Amino acid sequence: MPYVSAFLVLLLSIVGSVLPTIIYVLVVWRIDRYEKEPVQLLTVAFLWGALPAIAVSAIIEIATDAPVVVMSQGHHELVSSSFIAPPVEELVKGLALLGLLWLARAELDDVLDGIIYGSIIGFGFAMTENVFYLFGAWQEKGFGGWSIVVLIRAIAFGFSHATFTSFTGIGVGLARYEKSALRRWLLILGGLSAATVAHSLHNFFLSVPNLCLLTIFVDWAGVSVVFVVILLAWRRERAWIETHLAEEVSLGVLSQLQFQVIASRRKRLKRQWQLLGVSGLSQLRQWRKLVSAATELAFKKHQLDKMGDERRNVAAVEALRARIVRLRQGLGNDMVADAAS
Repeated sequence: MPYVSAFLVLLLSIVGSVLPTIIYVLVVWRIDRYEKEPVQLLTVAFLWGALPAIAVSAIIEIATDAPVVVMSQGHHELVSSSFIAPPVEELVKGLALLGLLWLARAELDDVLDGIIYGSIIGFGFAMTENVFYLFGAWQEKGFGGWSIVVLIRAIAFGFSHATFTSFTGIGVGLARYEKSALRRWLLILGGLSAATVAHSLHNFFLSVPNLCLLTIFVDWAGVSVVFVVILLAWRRERAWIETHLAEEVSLGVLSQLQFQVIASRRKRLKRQWQLLGVSGLSQLRQWRKLVSAATELAFKKHQLDKMGDERRNVAAVEALRARIVRLRQGLGNDMVADAAS
């Protein structure tokens, strides 16, 4: 393959991997209804999946390749893809979630955050992996083979790696408020085991011609399980907001109508459109900052209830209350935010 041609193929392979990934990441971004995760942490998670996780997994898999060839007796590809790659890749991807749990646990509120970070790591991993698969497919089978791989890996199985690592994220999210070290590790290992099993089943069915269609069933069954967990997490997060912000009304931090609007996603969205039409972008930005600070306050109070003054939760709560008061003053007239909904 000429040098220029190889460069163009590589460029197309990158585009074919990156564009679907952007769409999927935006979908996951929208899942985080109440408190968006910091972009910096999401970027770190994505880059971990896209670069170190791929490199470390490849090194380990290459190192174990020779023993697998000897032991598998003609079933090298099946054994390697189904029983070696899944635990290696899920463990390496999961290390980033463990890092978040120990180093940035203040930003990890529950299983929903675990799913979001796990998905972002998985999308990063899949994106880089797809570049290599697409480039190889063009070399072997030309544009036709390349197109098929795009449809399979980037579209049909676009959520696969994200779903696998989401299971690890669920385990980490459940472990977030567990005070017993033993139960904490059991939850984390349970999530990692579920991720490994789902990944192994995906690769196994994909490696057996007569069973390859089952791969789609396994993958979308996994997506369905994660989606149910997301629905339950939304319900629980809304309960946190209703419970913990009710007290702020009696303290004078929020007005009753502000509390009612912030506690309802529908009313929040409606209020944003009202402010945009009546007061313009400036008031809308102030109102959104108020909603964000109030939501963060509710989540921080939940952390305080569960874990005490971990990571200076008391100081964080007081700082958020002061910020909300300043934002209300910046809005000028509470009726700007409290107009009938």
